[in-house]
Amino acid sequence: MTGRYVLQSLRRRPAETIAAAVSVALTVAFLILLGSFTARTGARLTLRAADRVPVDWQVQVTPGSDPAAAAAALRGVPGLLGFRAVDYAKVPGISSVSPDAETRTTGVAYVVSLPDDYGSFAPGEIRRLVGAAGAVVLQQQTASNLGAGPGTTVTVLGARQRAQVTGVADLPNADSFFQVVGAPAGSGASAPPDNVVLVSPARFAALTSGATVVHQFHVRLDRATLPTDPAKAADEVARRANHFIAAVAGGALIGDNLETSLSAAREDAIYARLLVLLLGVPGLLLAGVVTALVVSLRNDRQRRDLALLRLRGVGPRRAVILLGGTALLDGLLGAAIGSGVALLAPRLGPYGNPSGSWLMAGALAGVLLAVATELAPLAGTLRGTAPTVQAGVNPLPSTRMPLVLRLGLDVLLLAGSAIVFWLTARAGYQVVVVPEGVPVASVNYAALLAPALAWPGMALLIWRITLLTLNRPARIPPADPGGRLPDLRHDVVRRRRVRVARGVTGLAIAVAVTVSAAVFTHTYDQQARLDTALTVGSDVAVTLPPDSNTGLNPAIAAVPGAAAVEQVSHRLVYVGPDLQDLYGIDAATIGRAAPLQDAFTPGTSIKTALGRLAATPDGALLSQETLHDYQLHTGDMVQLRLKDTHGAYRKTRFHVVGVITEFATAPRDSFVLANRSYVAAATGLSAAQTLLVRTDRPTAVAAAIHAPAAALVNDITAPRVAVPSASGLAAGSLSGLSRLTLAFGILLAAASAGLVLVVGATQRRRSTTALAVLGASTRQRAGFLWTEARALTIAGTVGGLAAAAVIAAELIKVLNGIFDPPPQHPAVPWTLVAAVLLAVGSSAALATALATKWAGRVDASRLRDL
Repeated sequence: MTGRYVLQSLRRRPAETIAAAVSVALTVAFLILLGSFTARTGARLTLRAADRVPVDWQVQVTPGSDPAAAAAALRGVPGLLGFRAVDYAKVPGISSVSPDAETRTTGVAYVVSLPDDYGSFAPGEIRRLVGAAGAVVLQQQTASNLGAGPGTTVTVLGARQRAQVTGVADLPNADSFFQVVGAPAGSGASAPPDNVVLVSPARFAALTSGATVVHQFHVRLDRATLPTDPAKAADEVARRANHFIAAVAGGALIGDNLETSLSAAREDAIYARLLVLLLGVPGLLLAGVVTALVVSLRNDRQRRDLALLRLRGVGPRRAVILLGGTALLDGLLGAAIGSGVALLAPRLGPYGNPSGSWLMAGALAGVLLAVATELAPLAGTLRGTAPTVQAGVNPLPSTRMPLVLRLGLDVLLLAGSAIVFWLTARAGYQVVVVPEGVPVASVNYAALLAPALAWPGMALLIWRITLLTLNRPARIPPADPGGRLPDLRHDVVRRRRVRVARGVTGLAIAVAVTVSAAVFTHTYDQQARLDTALTVGSDVAVTLPPDSNTGLNPAIAAVPGAAAVEQVSHRLVYVGPDLQDLYGIDAATIGRAAPLQDAFTPGTSIKTALGRLAATPDGALLSQETLHDYQLHTGDMVQLRLKDTHGAYRKTRFHVVGVITEFATAPRDSFVLANRSYVAAATGLSAAQTLLVRTDRPTAVAAAIHAPAAALVNDITAPRVAVPSASGLAAGSLSGLSRLTLAFGILLAAASAGLVLVVGATQRRRSTTALAVLGASTRQRAGFLWTEARALTIAGTVGGLAAAAVIAAELIKVLNGIFDPPPQHPAVPWTLVAAVLLAVGSSAALATALATKWAGRVDASRLRDL
């Protein structure tokens, strides 16, 4: 009997079953894809952090210890891929004789012994420029200092050994390659050497005779054996390092590059979870709300069926089984469709394959949601508080304000959100704090209260405003010659205002979730492009290493398509004991080529700050960290040490004119911005190490620039400059999450508009049939449906856009740390907003048109329902 009842219910009311199954399917598919995405995010972040490390460990043998013992201990490290012996020694210098008989001599230099296969073992450490890998390779800075190249004979001072140069190479990771192994955390980075010679092990002993040799082993581990979570992977690498240190008993120290990179990815992982929490979870909750909303619209029909079953003597438990079978069918159909969509999603878009556990969890959640929502009307029967049969057959729609609105919960939630948001904006703190050198990340979850309270507050506020708006009495027209019945249509909507307001709220939140996620993502993409331009320097940049004696002639960038060229002197400067980058610029014209924003100079505009710098010849803009650490203020005099023409660091006087947080090619922590002319006059070095080129055709212009061999030409489209922006999410977490949220957001917005209207029309089947019996025309009956559709669509879209503006502003402010640099204002993707509105309008129009066509039929079965 149960199966027969369920099948008959499906045959008589297919629209309600289809609507319920589709809404459940959206929730199931969204849950499966979101859960699978979350599970994969940590693994992607771990792999990305590990890929940035060319050598995992640098094991340095302590003086007096046996390198062979350290090598034997390394072979027992779990997950070892391999290691290579790397020795280096410091020599007094290197000299060469140019073809015109001029002798050039460098300062202190490092001679490094590398095995022949080191280039393939650690491909990220060495970038070959000219010549071939052989017995003697000069670093590009050394080659520039000596004016040497392949075929040049150089002399290593100290051992007084001569060697012929076979090539010139760059060391992209010289900072880590020459790190001080065993230095305490937070001690600051040391400057890499300016002069380096890479030699084969066979030549090393002769070239470094009499010098102190440092023995190292460069180690690579199998990253596939590490946990997928960055924090757990960092802990695992640290434990392996500790085990090795204990095994050698003080015989070696470890420079753990992999653990450092993985620890830095902790912030990425936390932001990824916050993005899922603030962008994905609202969409998931929305999917559940839309499902519950659509399914609950059948409650009136369920109450009538329950009353008729009671009239025929069916007990409460039997009624639960009969009506529960219908709910179970809706849930199973929706779970099957949603699981199928999740399995097909990787073929239709950039989504990963869902895991089996999330497929089961999503299907179970969909079935439970459908059953719980549809059986809610039976709760009163099971408690013995069921209404009379007459009340169940002919229920009157409620017109009373819901309890949560009578209590003013919307006002309380929005007030709380505003207070938390104001405190967040005023304090200027980051929601995620990762102290330097401390392997612990802290999350200020209190800051998340602003958007968390704003979501339900805006939903309840939209519900309240809709109820108040629809409750206004209609203006009675003096005549109705066209028979449009405007006063009657308005009165019907007014009596159904509680149900209409529920639909409006669901539609508004669907629009808000989609549009707010789109605004957040578009703002992030805009700042990520700016970050790429900052990393490169401009559309195209030609760079030499800092403090290079040779400079770049701006004429090499005067190629077709180049709109502006700016010279920048890149020097290394000591601020107290800290080594920082100094950029000498032409403050009046740097904006022609460098990307600039007011966010770079807190408390003032970038134009004002550069104007102040240009007006002060010895002026300098310092980072906030430097001003804080050294208790400096605007107007203070500060002495910095710069390298002069003799290679010695000399004191140079500057006056602080302001603070700056970002600049083209500059690091994100500490740097100095000064006038290029003053730096050249103070040091005697006027060479420019960087050329910034503004162009609309970066690829073509970069290809047309013929730079010196030691220079690097970059443009914003080159794959090698695709840097991780802000917290490292640009290439993965945010883009994948935004695609998932936006795709389902548009579907949910369309479903909220269309399904609610379709189910609402089926609920009004008896009233439309009664109107037909009373003589109303098809156009008049359709007018009632179109009036309700217009009210729902207009109120839902307007309320949704307003809520999206509030939520997007709070998300951008709360997650300010993910943007680098912070945005001046949100960026609105008007095309996507228009697509959302078009999807909502089209879905509502199509649903209403189908409903009016369906409502126009009057047959014997509908007359029996009266």
